[in-house]
Amino acid sequence: MLIKKSGAVLLLVLALVLAGCSGGGNNQTTNETGKDGKKLTKITFSEPARILSLAPFYAAVEKGFLEEEGIKAEIASGGGGSQVIASLLSGQAQFAISGPRSMFVPLEKGEDLVAIQSLNSALTFEIALSNEYMEEKNINIDDPLKDRVAALEGASIGTNVVGDSGDIYTRYLMQLHGIDPSTVKMVKLAGTGPKIGGMKEGVVSGGISSPPFATQVKDEGVGELVIKASEEPTYANMVWEVVFADREYLKENPDIAAKVVRAIGKGIEFTRENPKEAAESIASYFEGTDRKVLENSLIDLKDTFQGYGEMTKESWDNAQVPLVEFGDLTGITKEQDTEPGSIWTNEYIEEAFPE
Repeated sequence: MLIKKSGAVLLLVLALVLAGCSGGGNNQTTNETGKDGKKLTKITFSEPARILSLAPFYAAVEKGFLEEEGIKAEIASGGGGSQVIASLLSGQAQFAISGPRSMFVPLEKGEDLVAIQSLNSALTFEIALSNEYMEEKNINIDDPLKDRVAALEGASIGTNVVGDSGDIYTRYLMQLHGIDPSTVKMVKLAGTGPKIGGMKEGVVSGGISSPPFATQVKDEGVGELVIKASEEPTYANMVWEVVFADREYLKENPDIAAKVVRAIGKGIEFTRENPKEAAESIASYFEGTDRKVLENSLIDLKDTFQGYGEMTKESWDNAQVPLVEFGDLTGITKEQDTEPGSIWTNEYIEEAFPE
């Protein structure tokens, strides 16, 4: 009898452990309560790294917009786009926030993912070049965009990973302006510090990253912002840093999806209208970065924080075409359907923010 009881206990414990391990994809009510006294639902968001273009999401967390919707936000950060997808597909995270490339790779492999919001309406990358290289190329920041893009011919540019989005969108920008993209050399320098260090040592001619990269380059006296990606019309209307999830999860949890986009939509509006307060509220996400730098960078990003994160077919096409064009580097060779309701939808935004 003792053996039978012990076996039953062990089976019960094992069942509970397995239930805990397999429950990552389910919404979990926490013991915490919101300001209204109601229980909060824990939702995990996966991001590739701490990126300032994600500021509206951070503001939604720090200003309590997600909590107002009954959501306790957990953030799984780091590891790049591949880790974002791994967390989402394993059920460890319910939503991902990342550049569109993170979606296209698993979509090509047959995964059924849907974007429900875009934090930015334009590509936020900045290309900064060293003072020495600018002098060598006789390039000025006031020159026409075509001339500044031409300066990339023969340049060595620091990027987080060779073949990443910074690499691909730079090459496509060169191609749009009639410059052979194979003439630029991309060098793996992950993070702002290594890129600036590489420019100081003459290892690279410049670097590409999102704000506040160029401001930090200038503050170090190393170089200048030469190209804002959003100067290019193709990149001025483009989805960037999208919120997405598995289609089945969205079908099963439409109320959660609407609450998420409502909270982040408020974050977009808040960041656009109150850059100083937004910078103060998210300063802890960017330790070591001066708050004034954060504020000025958010002001520079203001035009990318449009509406509540609505998307269009054209903005998705502008994000997808360069990735397919350089499929030998991205591994993305198949164009996805970009009609509304395919890989993206505004339906949750329309529900959260009715006219």
